[in-house]
Amino acid sequence: MNEIPSSKAIELKNNTCVYCGIVLTQDTSTKEHVIARHFVPKGKLQGSWNLIVKACKHCNGKKCDLEDDISAITMQPDAYGRYGHDDAVAASEGERKGQGSRSRYTGKVVKNSLENMTVEMPLGKVGTISVDFVAPPQVRQERLFCLARFQLMGFFYWITFDESSRCGGFWTGGFWTVQAVRRSDWGNQVQRAFMDAVVQWEPRVLGCTADEFYKVAMKRHPDADCWSWALEWNKSFRLVGFFGNHQAAKDVVSRFPRLEFHKVVQGWSFRRETPLDESKDRLFIN
Repeated sequence: MNEIPSSKAIELKNNTCVYCGIVLTQDTSTKEHVIARHFVPKGKLQGSWNLIVKACKHCNGKKCDLEDDISAITMQPDAYGRYGHDDAVAASEGERKGQGSRSRYTGKVVKNSLENMTVEMPLGKVGTISVDFVAPPQVRQERLFCLARFQLMGFFYWITFDESSRCGGFWTGGFWTVQAVRRSDWGNQVQRAFMDAVVQWEPRVLGCTADEFYKVAMKRHPDADCWSWALEWNKSFRLVGFFGNHQAAKDVVSRFPRLEFHKVVQGWSFRRETPLDESKDRLFIN
């Protein structure tokens, strides 16, 4: 197992891009922090663990674009103004980034990207009733998982790095996403089922850094070339999934319960979010 130290950065002198595998040259190579320093609240990575590598300019640029608004959005409070922490510095940084970063979803600055919607429901023979909903700034799922994939590729490259060739490896098979949820829903049925399913798998990377504003877990299936992965960003979002053998991952997921939705009116359904009891949190443990 590669357990991440608390305060020492690891720097690889790699010859190939950790994300796409091309051979790097002086013209194409850039220094890359797998956990970008601006992705977590300012100063949180000071004196904390990180993985420093080299990547090509194309991959680095694409990853930086993803990090910009996703970082700002994961630092925002929920629809009720609540944070997943009581860190005043982090809250202030979230406010600053919310004013300076532009949401790729709305085209507006993140602070002004709250989602508002109105649902009209029949009220017997009287008429209709309107209900207004407000949600915090949103991110398209594919962008969340694209950034997750970049970060996980960096960690996988590290644990397979060969000092003699100065190259790391890439997983075989595909990259499979299960769920990305906000803190208010970390205890939903699928999240709990995922935790229970992989808790006994062999841990290969377990990391908690940036004053716990970043967590990662990568575990290997006991019998198949299949890995589970989990990320926690800014004490706000959790993303989970698998990579490697598709059938092995599919067999695990097939035993997960389905989330229960309740239909309100035609075209509208809702599901009650489920917070996680911290005493039952086993996602990032050995």
